[in-house]
Amino acid sequence: MKSKRYFYLALHLLFLSGLLYAFNHFITTPKIDYLQRRLWAYENWIIFSFYALFLYLTLTERQIRLTARKNKSLTRYLNEFRRILAVNLLLLAFPWGLILLLAPQDLLSLLHFSSIYWRILGAGSLIGAIIYYFPYRFYHHPFSRYIFIFGAIDNLIAGLALTGLFVLEQIPLTAWSTTPLLFYFAYFFYDQAKKHPQITTKKS
Repeated sequence: MKSKRYFYLALHLLFLSGLLYAFNHFITTPKIDYLQRRLWAYENWIIFSFYALFLYLTLTERQIRLTARKNKSLTRYLNEFRRILAVNLLLLAFPWGLILLLAPQDLLSLLHFSSIYWRILGAGSLIGAIIYYFPYRFYHHPFSRYIFIFGAIDNLIAGLALTGLFVLEQIPLTAWSTTPLLFYFAYFFYDQAKKHPQITTKKS
């Protein structure tokens, strides 16, 4: 459990470093550059929103652990599990899916998402939402465990790729700000892949 605690601490630090980075650019950008200051303010809002989601997810996860310790019903455990997975589905469907896929090109260019690869990523996110809906709806199905394994690898690779591209200054901070959540869900799916055989053998 100590390794998990350190991992979550690292995610907190990633979020906070992103907030400080964006805020520093906001206050150091000349007021005459009105558009750029607004964009940095937007960056701060995005990172803070993702950080708030992360805090919500960790609190929900704590509830799941307390439920398991008190030997409450499997139904309660699965309902709380679905609360976490629902956040992932929502992110895949809306900001990472529909916005990238359907937003006007002028808006995407303003946010430095003008490449066609971002449109492809939007379509891929919607497909991912469909895939991850399967364990949300059919947790006990044996195939759900393979989706958890796929989710762990998928989110880990995506987080590492975005971090590398950000370091190389190939993507904006807005794109990188999603990486702590990607790492969180990589661990979440990994943890579920381990627990799935034991959970599915229990009775509700």
